Amino acid sequence: MTRTTDYRVVIWLVGLTQLVMTTDFSILTVALPSIGRGFHLSPASLAWVITAAALPTAGLLTLAGRAADLFGQRRCMLIGLTLFGGGSLVAAFAPSLPVLIGGRALQGLGGVILSPANFSLINTLVPEGAPRRQALGVFGVMQGLSLVIGLLLGGFLTTQFGWRSVFLINPPIAALAIFLTWWAVPMAKQKLDRSVDFLGGALITVAAGATIAALSFVGRLGVSVISVGLATLGIAAFVAFFVVESRVKSPLVPLSIFGRRNFIPANLVGGCLLAGVGGTFVLTSLFMQNGLRFSARDSGLGMMPYAAAVMLAGQVAPWLMGRFPNRRIITSGMALYGAGVALLAVFQGQGSYLLALAPWSVMCAFGSTVAFMALMAEATADVPAEQQGVASAVIFTGQGICLPLGLTLAMSQLGGAGGFSSAYGALAIVLAFGCLLSLLTLRAAAKPGDPLAVQPIPAV
Repeated sequence: MTRTTDYRVVIWLVGLTQLVMTTDFSILTVALPSIGRGFHLSPASLAWVITAAALPTAGLLTLAGRAADLFGQRRCMLIGLTLFGGGSLVAAFAPSLPVLIGGRALQGLGGVILSPANFSLINTLVPEGAPRRQALGVFGVMQGLSLVIGLLLGGFLTTQFGWRSVFLINPPIAALAIFLTWWAVPMAKQKLDRSVDFLGGALITVAAGATIAALSFVGRLGVSVISVGLATLGIAAFVAFFVVESRVKSPLVPLSIFGRRNFIPANLVGGCLLAGVGGTFVLTSLFMQNGLRFSARDSGLGMMPYAAAVMLAGQVAPWLMGRFPNRRIITSGMALYGAGVALLAVFQGQGSYLLALAPWSVMCAFGSTVAFMALMAEATADVPAEQQGVASAVIFTGQGICLPLGLTLAMSQLGGAGGFSSAYGALAIVLAFGCLLSLLTLRAAAKPGDPLAVQPIPAV
């Protein structure tokens, strides 16, 4: 292979890019209590700090995925990494909460452009078989390593220098990823049809943004005229989006994607998984700092077993995927994750880190990581290369909606009489439903010539 198409460099680029994005989430989680104290925010408002940044960008994921397919992954990654690093600098020096949220929104926009292009590199530039499983393994290891970096450095920096300093970790990593992208990712070939369905992009942006906004307002104010109105707007926009996509010549999302084997079931199960992740990770940090009275630094150290389990799962998952059907791995991972969250709910009253948190969070980390990696592989398994960007974007859009849904659910329960136990218990129910969905809806791979094989929905 030439220098610009060496898949081994591509594998590490994918991992490094995932590192910078996931590190940002873990850093913010550790710094969140300090931000809340600094700005005198309630738990519901803390959730708003995370979800508000997603409002203007959630629906743009699909448009960004289409852009990656049409204009090339290289261009999209360079733009996304630049915006992400710049947004981190804005957040680091933000003099007020609105500016901080603005920096987070800029990071979100960069992540929106970056995510589908980055993940689609695995299925377009890395050969099938062992190399692709190796790429997924590196992807998982980087997720765990990002937790270590975010939790340890984030906790240390927050304790020693304040929460503003934690955002300075991202720019140098983004700069290295920019160099690797320029060096390793080839320029896209010229495509004859580069038309973009802007109407579809606008509708899916309104649909996703209105849905997340509705969830955020429910978390802060309960069911109200505003939240119901936003939810109604989101549903109407989703319906209009699918109508438009069925009639335009070059749809933003080709409807044939939804007929691919396990694409819809894997997305539904993944939504339940991400709802759990959105709540449990933040709850765990808050429990250590507010329940066990850990400092931000000690909270970061307390999350090390979680991070180690993610790294281990990142290595084990590709091995499992080479030997067992993805649907079996997904169901088992969801069951393990749900059991861990249920045990977190049961043992919260112990008031001890070793009894109330450590072993159950390890179960959560291992189960969720294995299930997530198998889900991503299964959802995009038979999608054509020219649609990998938009397929990845559809997946990330659903996850972007479900993650704040889980966080909002957890925070709403946290403010009640049951406290942390009720919050974890609510998430355990969501994960049990996801486990049941995976058991009942995921299909085995169809054999060649099998008349029962699921056929793609023809593009209209």
